[in-house]
Amino acid sequence: MLVLAGAGSGKTRVITHRVANLLDRGVQPKCIVALSFTNKAAGEMRDRLQRMVGAGIARELHLATFHSLGAQMLREDPRGFGLPSAKFSILDQGDIFGMIRGLLREHGHHGSGEDRRYDLPGIAQRISLWKNAFVETSAVEAQVVDEYDVVTASIYAPFEERLRTMGAVDFDDLVCLVARRLRDDPALRTRFRSEFSHVMVDEYQDTSDAQFELLRQLVAPPHNLCVVGDDDQAIYGWRGAKVENILQFERQFPGTRVIKLEQNYRSREPILACANSIIGNNKVRHVKALIPTRHGGAPVSLVVAGDGTQEAAWISKQIRQLIHHEGRALRDFAVLYRSAQQAKPIEEELQQNGLPYRVLGGQSVYDKKEVKDAQAYLKAIVMPKDELAIRRAMQTPPRGIGQVAIERLLAHAESHHVTLMEAVLQADRIEDLPARALPALQRFGEIVTTAQRQAHARNDVASALADVLREVNMRDHVRRETGSDKATDQRMAAVDSLVESIGRFERRARDRNKTPRWSDYFGASIHDNSANAQDEARRDDRITLATLHSAKGLEWDFVFLIGVEEGTLPHRRVASPRASDAIAGDVEEERRLFYVGITRAREQLWITRCAARTDRGREIPRMPSRFIDELPKSGLRQYDIAKEEELSSEAIGDMANAFLRQIQPS
Repeated sequence: MLVLAGAGSGKTRVITHRVANLLDRGVQPKCIVALSFTNKAAGEMRDRLQRMVGAGIARELHLATFHSLGAQMLREDPRGFGLPSAKFSILDQGDIFGMIRGLLREHGHHGSGEDRRYDLPGIAQRISLWKNAFVETSAVEAQVVDEYDVVTASIYAPFEERLRTMGAVDFDDLVCLVARRLRDDPALRTRFRSEFSHVMVDEYQDTSDAQFELLRQLVAPPHNLCVVGDDDQAIYGWRGAKVENILQFERQFPGTRVIKLEQNYRSREPILACANSIIGNNKVRHVKALIPTRHGGAPVSLVVAGDGTQEAAWISKQIRQLIHHEGRALRDFAVLYRSAQQAKPIEEELQQNGLPYRVLGGQSVYDKKEVKDAQAYLKAIVMPKDELAIRRAMQTPPRGIGQVAIERLLAHAESHHVTLMEAVLQADRIEDLPARALPALQRFGEIVTTAQRQAHARNDVASALADVLREVNMRDHVRRETGSDKATDQRMAAVDSLVESIGRFERRARDRNKTPRWSDYFGASIHDNSANAQDEARRDDRITLATLHSAKGLEWDFVFLIGVEEGTLPHRRVASPRASDAIAGDVEEERRLFYVGITRAREQLWITRCAARTDRGREIPRMPSRFIDELPKSGLRQYDIAKEEELSSEAIGDMANAFLRQIQPS
């Protein structure tokens, strides 16, 4: 059975209710397998079924991820998979990166130049994709396209050999080894097919070649396999998911019954009109449409901004107005984007307005190590009672202040009822302080107090912080950490951006005749990549900033979908006019990504783009995304921020005054 469950159609209940129904029909719990993609989803499925059928029966069910089921099967017969015992190791990402780093060095790829360092996640991803596509180490040369492929291919066989020598597996092996063994061992295949009489899969559109092969081997005719998914939300092709698995399901399993869940219980009618209009342009899909159950609602707004700064300011203003005038909560809002870098101006704008937010997917500009290091110095200047910040600042860059010195400082602070920063300034009075730490502490104290005086005298914290970062040679410190001038430039650009953001925050406060509230500035952001993002958002009142990939499965009342421009959505790798016809599938995935973003909105949706964006100091014109032309021709509210500002009463007044000044005699 193939259940095509559209966005917002309530598919979460399908698997659990089917399991309960099978139990009612007398199927033994130990014979039922229900697979999902995350431990969180498997846990939620178990919690629901415990409430429905009782904890005892739920414990007998195989409610798992593909990988945890594979690990269970490996442990039942490790030697059959070439593993020494059931106590084999499953290497985590850090272990894999370490092994790849060693293999690169052994095979002469580390390079003599400091800039020639290969991206370990990029190499690990290539190995993962090849393994999931069952590419043999002997046939890997056919996969080589670019330099990274060449390097990865050279260590692919040694990587696999090293795993077997260690008696270990990586995450992919938990599925790939099992799928191969079931395919090649009829006796084992028969055994597991008799054990697992009914198999179900959630989010089937996200399955890889290896996961499909595992299912194909596990399920015997008459194919008691039920999968739930939505080909229109297949957005993970870049990490090995094959949308063909759901598109060709009926051909792969003849006699399939198809059920479509098309009623949408989430979004207002105008939002669904946009979603249906967009996704209908994909040529390779199951034909279906979202049918609204929530009629009426505000039109979808198509917004054009002059540049990214104007776009961010306008979004912040809309959110503030809805909060203040309509009593909306911060948690009701989300800003979604194709790439994590797009969040930077939005983050800065929200930070400067003291609007709390969380970031899902990618990395917050304020969560990068070098930015946190700079922020520690900022706190030392404006919030010197922050003990964690003082500790971070005094040890970055390393200046000979070790753990013993820190412990002596903390003990002095506690016994004399002073702050850690005050203890630093009293370092010459502390007994048993390591000799080399004293001059370093005195120098640190001098740097901070000088910056505090300068910030007060100039009424300019940003300039004082910039002076401090030069004084402590932060750039040289980052250079030592990265080993690369290019990486240093990229990381220091984020630090420079922080300093500029602080300057804007101060100027904004001065323009309002207010003193900057640093607690608001520091309290605005939080980075959260947890699987419980939506649950956390409900408890914690913050605006959500999220990549479109990390937003899948979540929903908000108000959604701003930003940067809908050629080269961004669709991504530039598929938007190039030189892209071949083979890229068409990638364009369809980009369209599905846009569709996912649209269908996150419950009440109101704004789709924004910019006429130009600044890149490395240059203003680059931007073309509207081809997807904008695919939106419905009616029912859209179009809004040009720049023109609206020109026609506002305040702007007209300013223009009139300027004209009068020009014509009046001196």
